[in-house]
Amino acid sequence: MFDNNINNYVLKVELAKCFDNRGTVYLAQHRPTKKHVAMKKFLVEDLKNDISFVMDEAKQLREFDHPNILSYHTMFVNYLDLYFVLPLMCYGSCKDTMSNYFETGFPEPILVCILRDILQGLVYLHWKGYIHRSLRASHVFLNETRAVIGGFRVCTSILGEGKRIRTLHDLPPHSVKSLNWLAPEVLAQNLIGYTEKSDVYSLAMTAYEMANGAEPYYNITATLILAEKLKGGVYLPMLLDATTVPNEDGPSNEPITPLRQIYVSRQFSDALHNFAERCSERDPKNRPSASALLSHPVFKLVANTNIKEQFAQHCIQKVDFDSIQDSDINLQDSFSQMRVETGSSFEWDFDDS
Repeated sequence: MFDNNINNYVLKVELAKCFDNRGTVYLAQHRPTKKHVAMKKFLVEDLKNDISFVMDEAKQLREFDHPNILSYHTMFVNYLDLYFVLPLMCYGSCKDTMSNYFETGFPEPILVCILRDILQGLVYLHWKGYIHRSLRASHVFLNETRAVIGGFRVCTSILGEGKRIRTLHDLPPHSVKSLNWLAPEVLAQNLIGYTEKSDVYSLAMTAYEMANGAEPYYNITATLILAEKLKGGVYLPMLLDATTVPNEDGPSNEPITPLRQIYVSRQFSDALHNFAERCSERDPKNRPSASALLSHPVFKLVANTNIKEQFAQHCIQKVDFDSIQDSDINLQDSFSQMRVETGSSFEWDFDDS
């Protein structure tokens, strides 16, 4: 359906930068089909020695075929530019969606729908013999009906010479950026190594991030994060609600902030608390696999609903992409003119590194 002729694509709006600002993501329209897509554009010369990361990601995505795994339609080179044509995620990443609509975290029904979709993608990924190693809210995208896992730049295979490797030991590239989400066994760098269960721990950290509207361990230093994960300690991420945030002044007699008041006025289900706690077990032996988690009781709460229905209940509608004019490519504020009924802006976070 989508060809490799750059003249058949109209670049409308710059959505975001990616790969340490060496690539640009555009909203584009394919002239022959009139369909809107996302286009990643790289200047090959700017990539230099890191072009292997981009090409490895493309190679891996070509091997995947699942509704909850990001795919790409085609890729091609035009002069010195490398282009990727991808499906357009109409709500952007989960991180963007929270910034636009749910600053203190997703409501539980939406969160559980997203977690269900992520798990289905992880089950497929692990079955294919891959570990994602960079799961977080900015690498989970939302289209009209489901959540889709992206950010495969440091994804790695657990297959070698036709056999399944029992454990891996190498630290993922760009691991500093994923420190808050990486499992303790990945960071330990010992002889025991790690398996695909490390993605389950990252799923727990992503669940905390999407429930609370803030990254796990956001308020402590990287050194302390590393120490906490390797040795265990008091700074354990949790779902912030009336059962975990006391509704009184703290030891310093500081007044209750509006943000804290929001947390203490809500309550997540016991099933969701249990799900997050089981996924965040420090010892991977006590941590369930992605496939086992699909039968967790928390998903009974959303057995008869989906993301599309939940977004409709909150009056969140996708942007009318046909209303975006070609001349908008020159706007400095990109998507600032794009509004939905709630008055929130639309963004995409494409930081895959």
